[in-house]
Amino acid sequence: MTSPRPRPGGARSPFLDFRLRDSGKSPGARGADSGGAGKRFGGRFPEKKPERQGNEAIRFYNLAQEKLGRGKLAAAGELLRKAVLADPGLFPAHASLGRVLERSGKKAEAEKAYRRALELRPGHVKSRVALGRLAVEAGKIEIAIFHLEKAARLDPESFIAQYRLGLIRRQRRQIALAVHHFKEALRISPDHTEARYWLWLSVSERGGADKWEAELGRAVVEGGSDTPIRYYRGRAAKLFRSGKVGWALETLQKAVDVNPDWRDKRWRGVLNDMTRYRRALKK
Repeated sequence: MTSPRPRPGGARSPFLDFRLRDSGKSPGARGADSGGAGKRFGGRFPEKKPERQGNEAIRFYNLAQEKLGRGKLAAAGELLRKAVLADPGLFPAHASLGRVLERSGKKAEAEKAYRRALELRPGHVKSRVALGRLAVEAGKIEIAIFHLEKAARLDPESFIAQYRLGLIRRQRRQIALAVHHFKEALRISPDHTEARYWLWLSVSERGGADKWEAELGRAVVEGGSDTPIRYYRGRAAKLFRSGKVGWALETLQKAVDVNPDWRDKRWRGVLNDMTRYRRALKK
């Protein structure tokens, strides 16, 4: 469906992929308010038609997107509630309402809205990701994994599903799985600095891929972070103090490998450490 141009002064919502066209054929539109007015006033007024209710729901939904674009959460929430009342089958309105409720701190209500969106559209990836996010915040990690893995299967190009799964696997010390998810996240978004950082650190902890590890670490350093250099230098110092001088030298060499400016006087201490370790190795 082709999205109409936003109304003047309005902005497209960051929460949903499209605005709805007022077509008069909204799926799931039912006469939720029909019958009430006719009975109350003795049948003088005709019942609302489903098409009319669908039009109203779409109008409320589109107005809510404009409010969201201006950061007016409360107003958007009221409009979205009207939309789902007018058409309970309008799944984008439930998903958008969930996001508004979540941002407003009403997590339990938000979860209900996301679940309703999934009942209507089981393949809605953003609602799956949202439920995973809420589950992580509630400490329900298994539930979070369930939703995020399902989101990743539904949409292999979902960066946020892969990235969050990587963070969860790291938290559980499942480093090999963390490497897999961060690798996928970086494939989807090659310029994402945090995904690259976590992938480098996970590969470093897993081991077995020195060349790749060095390439990732160098990319992190070139991106503006000296963490890999300090990380390797710190690990080397611990190994040296424990008497593992050979391993300390190998680890310190990685601090040089990832540093394009290793000759800079700022890093003279790394070279001094290397000289000291080599002397100790010869003894």
